[in-house]
Amino acid sequence: MGLFSKKKKETVDYNAMFKEQYKSINQLTQQAQNELDYVIKESLYAVIVEKYDELIGFIDQGADYDKAHFQSLKANAQKELESIRQINQTN
Repeated sequence: MGLFSKKKKETVDYNAMFKEQYKSINQLTQQAQNELDYVIKESLYAVIVEKYDELIGFIDQGADYDKAHFQSLKANAQKELESIRQINQTN
């Protein structure tokens, strides 16, 4: 170990982070679809939309996935969230 030895750079595996986040989104989506309480369903979809933002951020940072596809999935989740919010406001 020399005086001027370089420290190893830690590399971030955005693909692995992406996969874990996407797995989490799928679990939350399944839970939301099975949820009967629309207040809880609304909360779950709000988290799902936030997690899609994180996924898209991983793509921007180097994860090798189709950004347009996941933006479309996020838009669908956002529409579902808005629909649930409308139901909750009328009840």
